[in-house]
Amino acid sequence: MKKFTNVKSGGVILTLLLLALVSGSVWGQEVVHVFTKYDKQVITDDQKGTWKTSVASTTSNELPADFSATSAKSRGVAFGANAEVTSDFVVENISELIIEASSNERGNSLSVKVGDVELSPKTSTLPKVNHETYSFKSSEPLSGQITISIQRSKKTVWIGGVTIKSSGSANQVRMPVFTPVTGSLFKDKLTVTASSPTEGATIYYTKDGAEPTTGSDKFPTEGVTLTETTTLKAIAVKDGLDNSEVVTATYTKLEPYTSLKALKESGIATAEGVTCFVELKDAVVTYADSRKAYIQDETAGLYVFGSNNLKVGTKLNGVVSAQLALYNGLYELKVEGGEFDNVEVTEGVEIPVQVVTVAELNQNFAQYESMRVKVVDATVTSGFNNKNGEIEQNGEKIALRAADESITADVQATVDVTGYPGLFHSDKQLNVILQEDITVKTAGKTQATLAFEQDAYSVNLGESLIIKATTNSTSPITYSSEDEEIAKVDSEGKVQAGNKTGMVTITATVTENDEFTGATATCTVNVVDPSALPEAKALVAEKDGVYYAMLSSNKISDKKLDTDVVDVLNNKVVKTSETVDFDFYIDESKGTIQTVSGGYVAHIGNSTDLGVDTKKFTWKKESDGYWHSSTNSARVLGLGVSSGNSVFGTYSLSSTTNQFATDMPIVDGYVRNVTSGDYGTICLPYAVAAEDMAGAEFFSIAGKVLKDGEPQSIVLNQVTTLEAGVPYIFSATSDKLIVAYSGKAVAEAGKSNGLVGSFEGQGVAEGMYLISAQNKVQLCGKGCKISGNRAYIDMDKVPEHSGEVGVNQRLISFEDATGISETMVEGGLVDVYTLSGVEVRHQVNESEATQGLPQGIYIVNGKKVVVK
Repeated sequence: MKKFTNVKSGGVILTLLLLALVSGSVWGQEVVHVFTKYDKQVITDDQKGTWKTSVASTTSNELPADFSATSAKSRGVAFGANAEVTSDFVVENISELIIEASSNERGNSLSVKVGDVELSPKTSTLPKVNHETYSFKSSEPLSGQITISIQRSKKTVWIGGVTIKSSGSANQVRMPVFTPVTGSLFKDKLTVTASSPTEGATIYYTKDGAEPTTGSDKFPTEGVTLTETTTLKAIAVKDGLDNSEVVTATYTKLEPYTSLKALKESGIATAEGVTCFVELKDAVVTYADSRKAYIQDETAGLYVFGSNNLKVGTKLNGVVSAQLALYNGLYELKVEGGEFDNVEVTEGVEIPVQVVTVAELNQNFAQYESMRVKVVDATVTSGFNNKNGEIEQNGEKIALRAADESITADVQATVDVTGYPGLFHSDKQLNVILQEDITVKTAGKTQATLAFEQDAYSVNLGESLIIKATTNSTSPITYSSEDEEIAKVDSEGKVQAGNKTGMVTITATVTENDEFTGATATCTVNVVDPSALPEAKALVAEKDGVYYAMLSSNKISDKKLDTDVVDVLNNKVVKTSETVDFDFYIDESKGTIQTVSGGYVAHIGNSTDLGVDTKKFTWKKESDGYWHSSTNSARVLGLGVSSGNSVFGTYSLSSTTNQFATDMPIVDGYVRNVTSGDYGTICLPYAVAAEDMAGAEFFSIAGKVLKDGEPQSIVLNQVTTLEAGVPYIFSATSDKLIVAYSGKAVAEAGKSNGLVGSFEGQGVAEGMYLISAQNKVQLCGKGCKISGNRAYIDMDKVPEHSGEVGVNQRLISFEDATGISETMVEGGLVDVYTLSGVEVRHQVNESEATQGLPQGIYIVNGKKVVVK
């Protein structure tokens, strides 16, 4: 036995155990096969050849079978549907197959055939494990191609490797191998060759169904040429050894269908497609892109699915091998790109188009399916909405389906439409590929737009809110409520909640007029009883020292939820007046996470997608503290990236690149960007406890020190708590001051020993004092002012301080110069711009200018500021 190690595949080092092949006639070895690469339903075998699958795998091209890894890519070939994996090579005297497989869910199973014989057990049920090996055995040696059947009930199955155990007599010739393999199809003729792994063996064969003997014809070295459907049988013979087992192979000749119409009427189309030959006679390519094409001859049109090398305006003559499939009622020709290489191509052909009426389309739809047709002088009765529209002609209607959302058609316009008729399920539609395929002959009405700012709102019992919609129409907007017991709505969009909780749909409507079409829009209003609501929490993930809170919006990606950078103090999220709403009602016993508008945070499918849905969805908070999806417990609510932006989705717990969310209480508070070492003033409407402040030390004024009757400095007393409405001076110890509120707010800012507070910001009279940027107390001139939540000093009200400065006291000196006139500002008001010059905030406190803004770079007071 020989070991090969450090074999690389796709950048992953594999260790493969291979048994040395024994020369001569002695055999009975084990052969290990590992799937290494996948491409278009063909899997490359590391040792033997290729395996073909009946459905496309969901995996990427490189497939190292490393079952010690947890990523799906490392487990092998992934199948999300029932499938068959068939070897294109023949193995003789098979006694056992060992398959390495893994399953994302219980209930999936495997079975194995060699030729037409099923190995035991007939099925092997896969438990929910990362990987396992499964043995399938035969009571006697079998020879032929191997077929592995995957029966999938839920989620994904991976096949990573196949060990083939063959047992045979050391005195028996090994079976012949046919090339190409049994089951191959051909259209004119096919040459089949045969060889034996046993050196020096002679091969005898028959093609009339009889069992071959040494009296049969010897298999020609150049091969046997077949011109009709034939079954070949062969044995290998060598003196001194027993004859090999008989190997059988059948090759089927298919007569090409002579027209597209004959192919479509053959009845061979299936959902998965059936291989056939079709002879193209002056078939014109009327449309082609990298993913699809339309071709037509004099008899019919056909949709070509998948990548191809076709060009518009070319004519094709020749025979191609393809699969005819029936997908949602539409005939599709599935052709590999290279299949058209051997047909005669004529370029510069005029693209045909047949003028038809809508009535003719509806009555003879099969005749025109996938043909390029043109409907003239039709009226647009429904403009494109999510790619769907409708036209009418003489009372007959047909649906339009646009290939791109940018394609438009105004309602009531008279148009000529060129397209391709096709069924979607049983619905008839005319597929429009390009905007220029719609020619407007008489202009119609402008499509009215109508939308609410939000899809969902929330209001307390008995309270009201404005949810006014906006429109481009000149018609007035009317509003209606589906249940006025829950909430009424007036003509201005003001919703008045009643005394009944629940969800109600509000509908806005604009009627059609001479210029615009009509339109409707809806939103939901959740009327809640605040006394019955649980405490709102935030879902937060930390990355590189920055905390991100999950929002209920999906503006960055419609498959993920947005984030906002937040500040955390003592494992609580501090919510300020500048922050976005990130409140969620979490019921851990029920496993629900709801927005304040009543929507459920939901994991969508088995992917990383996350959204808000009206349908109930549940999560489970495991012992690790994270929220696991109820549909896939391996998926955890966490932080990811979309288009370079931080978003929330559901990610594998084994991920090393994602951070996972935990829920935190929310507390109202105050945050200010400061510079460590600087002094400033602060005045807040709420009290702050000692444990709920960070980033600064806080002081009250103890008194002033006089020299020759003039104030020279002020003495500060350090405090450990902040009272509501009382102004203080602080000394920053970091670059951010954070406090959490407690108690009830006071209505007005107060005074303390000459320090005068302000909640809203105001001008400051000449002769008052401010804390300057140089950490000194300076006299105000005529133009002083302070921003909100700050204070100024009325020196006449400050008591005189005598004696030494104590241990818990500080001394701030005065500036010798007089006032600074109009330039003296503490916490000045500034405008905030993006790098492209768009103003995003106007006249806001400089220290709070970027709080709550999305990640990016902004211009504040002429300087670049980075928001992480």
